[in-house]
Amino acid sequence: MDVTRPAVSQHLKALKGAGLVVARVEGTRRFYTVDQRGLEVLRQWLDGFWDDTLAAFKQAAEREAANERKRDG
Repeated sequence: MDVTRPAVSQHLKALKGAGLVVARVEGTRRFYTVDQRGLEVLRQWLDGFWDDTLAAFKQAAEREAANERKRDG
């Protein structure tokens, strides 16, 4: 991969700050793993986001269909 170590470190720091990974230190190395709790929180947020977004899309589509029926009727 064409990514520098500082770039990788910066991304891992952001993921850690977001609670999506945890770091384990062994000597001079850090080992990162996915934090399942953070991933679950993210999934719940995404589920809610999509539920809200799809509900809004449905309402907009129903309004548009009703407007078209009024114009055609």
